[in-house]
Amino acid sequence: MKTLILNLALILVMMLFSCKQKSNELDSDSINVANIDIAPPSASMEYSADLNAPPPPVKEMVKFAPPEVKDDAVETNDLTSNSPTKKSVAKKIIKDGNISVKAKDIAASKKGIDETVKKLNAYYEVEDLQNNDQSTSYDLKIRVPSINFEKLIAAIEGGKDEITSKSIQARDVTEEFMDIETRLSNKREYLKRYKELLAKALKVDDILAIEENIRVLQEEIESSEGRLKYLGDQVAYSTLNLNIYKEKAFVYKAPEEDKFSERVKKSLGNGWSSVVNFVLWLITIWPFIIVMLVLFFAVRRFIKKWRSKKK
Repeated sequence: MKTLILNLALILVMMLFSCKQKSNELDSDSINVANIDIAPPSASMEYSADLNAPPPPVKEMVKFAPPEVKDDAVETNDLTSNSPTKKSVAKKIIKDGNISVKAKDIAASKKGIDETVKKLNAYYEVEDLQNNDQSTSYDLKIRVPSINFEKLIAAIEGGKDEITSKSIQARDVTEEFMDIETRLSNKREYLKRYKELLAKALKVDDILAIEENIRVLQEEIESSEGRLKYLGDQVAYSTLNLNIYKEKAFVYKAPEEDKFSERVKKSLGNGWSSVVNFVLWLITIWPFIIVMLVLFFAVRRFIKKWRSKKK
């Protein structure tokens, strides 16, 4: 009986030991599976997948989608900013003025102005001479390099003549200049894109639409370039309107009279003209003349009848 109990106990212990060993093996297998990295699909697998995929559609034409051109959305540079790039922008200043000079010797004054203009590399855009009984004057429009504008004014003020009026203006067009340059750069970029679209377009409607947009952009670019050129010229050369004049002493001149024979001819002509005008006037009032004659004869007849009855 004791032997039977020992055998049963031994069998129980062996069964417990075997169960524990199997559980340990299962745990280790789960850990190994969890640590295994899943490899990505190989290139051969991708290639085989691409072979099975349908081919991409063939593009027969390019659909025209014009880029949006928004001039108002272009951001202009803020000149009040403290960024170093904007500080280095050269100022664009347009200088012009008006000066009036009363000369003692107008010929000598004009000669001095000619020498000063030549010395400062300036030129006359307008030169106008007026000579009458009251005064002699020169109206001069001088274009001078902006760096010599103050020198020209100083030379005029340093002369012996009297300055009767002076007005100098300076306009800062830096912001306008930079704004036009920015817009012009953007429009050139849009023009480049339109030309690329034109090279790819196949439909006639798309080609006509692109060419119309290219035409409009080219006109705007030419206009902006012309404005930039004008501003650049105004900045590079300043304008001074100079008036030099000399008043003349008043001299009374009696009006010249014609000869007697000429005056007789004029009198005869005037008399004949008066006769013609009188005849024309009578012709004009002929209805009134007829009415007056009718009234005259009617009144005369009435008076005769009245006198005869009275007798």
